Amino acid sequence: MTKPNIRWFDDWYAIEKIGSGLFGIGEPKYHQVNWNYLIVGQERALLFDTGPGLRDITPVVASLTDKPVTALLSHLHFDHSGNFHRFADRALADLPILRACETNGEFIAPEHMFLGSYENLDWVPVSIGQWWPIGHRIDLGGRSLEIIATPGHSPDSISLFDRGANILLAADFLYPGNLYAQIPGASLPDYLATAEVLLHDFPADMTILGAHGTEHGEDAHEAPALLWHDIMDLTATLEAIRDGDMPPSDQTPERYKVNEFLTLLVGPNSYGSWRPEQGG
Repeated sequence: MTKPNIRWFDDWYAIEKIGSGLFGIGEPKYHQVNWNYLIVGQERALLFDTGPGLRDITPVVASLTDKPVTALLSHLHFDHSGNFHRFADRALADLPILRACETNGEFIAPEHMFLGSYENLDWVPVSIGQWWPIGHRIDLGGRSLEIIATPGHSPDSISLFDRGANILLAADFLYPGNLYAQIPGASLPDYLATAEVLLHDFPADMTILGAHGTEHGEDAHEAPALLWHDIMDLTATLEAIRDGDMPPSDQTPERYKVNEFLTLLVGPNSYGSWRPEQGG
């Protein structure tokens, strides 16, 4: 049964009111079950990820706030950036790998970072209004979000930490299901380094909200939530892979079971410095 704080917006988008000024906007009928997050402050709002763009997300956002909205991507993959061009105010993390994609004020994501060919999707060129460095606190008025570098799934991946609400919006770094570390740019050494930072620098009682959920029939679904021990389990798994103590359970792609909620999918180039003969 659908919970009272979850409702369908139309026949595609589901909305969950997670807390004061925090909304999950899910796409349960999309095969990757994306979840995008709208954070509303007293003066402004931020949309973290925009979905694959198979449907326009802007009417959903407009139904939740009348404040000015900035769209920020966690990374460039097609399933997170499809509606990016529909927003007047766009922001990206100020990373060299992203700055290199901008020429004469026009930002074009290269295919190896966008991966749109997987689903026959094309990047729409845009201008970037704001470049925010790692560690920047986005002030929404009475609410701030800190930009955290979380590479592993991709080199440009970021997460957001809402210190007031004690919530980490982890994007594709951590969510229930298959974690994709077999795609171009994924790195197990980066995954482990990020996990260690999260364990060391962030509170153990924080809630972690990921960018992909699981299918639940015709219910409106829930935003995918994980906890501190899931990061610990991921860290232990990565250490065991690094040390050669954990063989994969399946070979194509290589699969490592982290716990009952998480499985890590790995490709030959993901091992990097751990297995230089396989790295690319």
